[in-house]
Amino acid sequence: MRVEITRRCSSKYTALLRIYCGMIAFVSLCASIALGMWEITELSFAAGGMCAVMCCAAVVIPMSFGRISYLRSGGCIKIEKGLFTRKTLLLNRSDIRASEIKRGFIQRRMGLCTLTFFTGSGEIRLRGIELADGKLLDRMISAEVI
Repeated sequence: MRVEITRRCSSKYTALLRIYCGMIAFVSLCASIALGMWEITELSFAAGGMCAVMCCAAVVIPMSFGRISYLRSGGCIKIEKGLFTRKTLLLNRSDIRASEIKRGFIQRRMGLCTLTFFTGSGEIRLRGIELADGKLLDRMISAEVI
């Protein structure tokens, strides 16, 4: 029996990334204004540049994570990542030695998790997926669901 589940990175995770970038941009903008008031222009320009970089990152980073998708079909998992260059990974259940679900404080509050697959060639992480999807993929690896 072939079961296919196609999912994307959670929209909650991309919103969380935008909030992080926005907070850093706000802090660097405040630092730029404060340094400008004290007439420390070099540091003021550096903090202003950091603000501009984080504002751009608030757009680019969530777009990149929003393009992560995975397809579970039978005993394989196909993972696609990347914004400008697409990278496709095909993991067979026999290649994966172990898997782990990690949840930080904010991820627990939002119902998200990070699923890490340990293979012979290294770790592969799926960030920002819903907890139910992470548990389903973890069970699929442990051969409870086919």
